Amino acid sequence: MKRLLSSLCIPIALALLCVPVQAEDYEHWSDAAYEFHNVRRIYIDELQTPPDAISSTMKARRLKEYFFEQAKELDDWTVVMPTLPPPVPPSPLAAPPEPAELPKQTEASSAELHHVSSSDPAAGLPDSPPAAVSETEPTPPAPAPIAAEPAEPPQAPTDAIPLEAADSDLYVKATVTTYYVGTGLIPAHMEWESYMIRDVAYDRRGRPHWFSRRISYPVYVPNTYVPLATVGVQFIVYDVKTGKAVSMSEDNRTRGSSQDLYGVYKRIVDRFYKNLKKDLKE
Repeated sequence: MKRLLSSLCIPIALALLCVPVQAEDYEHWSDAAYEFHNVRRIYIDELQTPPDAISSTMKARRLKEYFFEQAKELDDWTVVMPTLPPPVPPSPLAAPPEPAELPKQTEASSAELHHVSSSDPAAGLPDSPPAAVSETEPTPPAPAPIAAEPAEPPQAPTDAIPLEAADSDLYVKATVTTYYVGTGLIPAHMEWESYMIRDVAYDRRGRPHWFSRRISYPVYVPNTYVPLATVGVQFIVYDVKTGKAVSMSEDNRTRGSSQDLYGVYKRIVDRFYKNLKKDLKE
């Protein structure tokens, strides 16, 4: 029996040590007074991917496609979505410049020849003397420069429900707030490790009885940096007629892996549609 318990403890201990680092911050709100059960038509807008959250246009399009694909969960309602534009290609490179032509030699004009050949200091002066300047009459002031009209300050953009959603009951707007792989610090700590040994005990008659037992010992683990995948998305659901928000959620997740960034995003989107479907059925 002891041998069986010892063999079970090893995989359990290893599983506990391999649990990935993860964190989650989720907030959800729905207007309890809103009659979600009357909703028949939903307009889901294109996922917003600000450059400060995700700079790759190809990755942004992949996120947008999945956001639209999962709208199939709302199969009991009429769902309207815009057509995704193609990803913005990089700007074309400039063509190589044409080889510059050598400057052509031109004949010098008579004025240039006169200037070069003349050695008289007064050769370039006018024939008539300049007009005398009166010392008693004040010099008229120079006209004041015309002040430029101040430019109108730029108007802050105002969010509005698009015209395509006018026939819908709800308007869904989603924005990616965080999408990156970073590193996190696991502070130095002590962990317990163990190993199995074979031991023997003797009974009164001197007969040996072999058994296995575990020896545990502490191990110091220094500061360790691990990769972290962090994704955050904000979802807002508006009533089209009033323009007021009737539901809102913010989902931020961190996982101890550099390979699961897209997977974390997919789970966030899946949760949103699951909760929206739940609200619509209430």
